[in-house]
This record gives sequence, structure tokens and C-alpha cells, in this order.
Amino acid sequence: MTASSRFLHRLFVALALALIATPALAADLDSYRAQGVIAERFDGYVELKDSAAPADAKAVVDQVNAKRADIYKQRAASQKVPVEDVAKIYAAQIFNDAPSGTYFKKADGSYVKK
Repeated sequence: MTASSRFLHRLFVALALALIATPALAADLDSYRAQGVIAERFDGYVELKDSAAPADAKAVVDQVNAKRADIYKQRAASQKVPVEDVAKIYAAQIFNDAPSGTYFKKADGSYVKK
């Protein structure tokens, strides 16, 4: 296993553990992603895609982004790499693991539905 594949594996495990640690939040995130209310972003974070989103969807976005930011910062510090690089690696893994129908915001601001 190469250093970069070990790094990716560690990042994925950390994200999976963070999501497992908050099953109710993960269920809400999955539900809102399936409804097209919340979209994943190219930078490893989520956002409200639907301007008419329920108030609790904003809370889910804030909580998910805060947890992800913590994970990204910890990984970046331990690997001595920029946080943005870690977040983009996570974003690629999230895209691969997300269920069909999930919206992703690309760097150019457009959305693509998986």
C-alpha cells in the first residue's frame, strides 16, 4: 500500500467513524440529500440546495460542516498538509460512497446529480 493510499484509507475511516458516532444526524443528512434539499460540495462540505429548506435542514448543514471541519483540521495537522487538500480528498470519497440521487456542487457552481 502506497503512502497516498494509506492516507486516503485513514481519511475515509475517520469520516466513517464520525458519521457512525452521530447516527441520527447521518440519517437526517441522508434523508435531506435524497430529497435534494442538501447537496455535497466539491470542497468536502455540504450546503442547502433548496432555498425553501426546512429550518432543521440548516442545523444539519451546520452540524455536519462543523464535524467535518474538525476531522479535516485534525488530519491536516497530523499529515502536515493544507486543510483544503484534506477536505477535497474527503469530497472525492464522499462522492464515491454517496447514494444515487445525491446532488454535488462542482467548483464552477453547477450541480450534478449522481
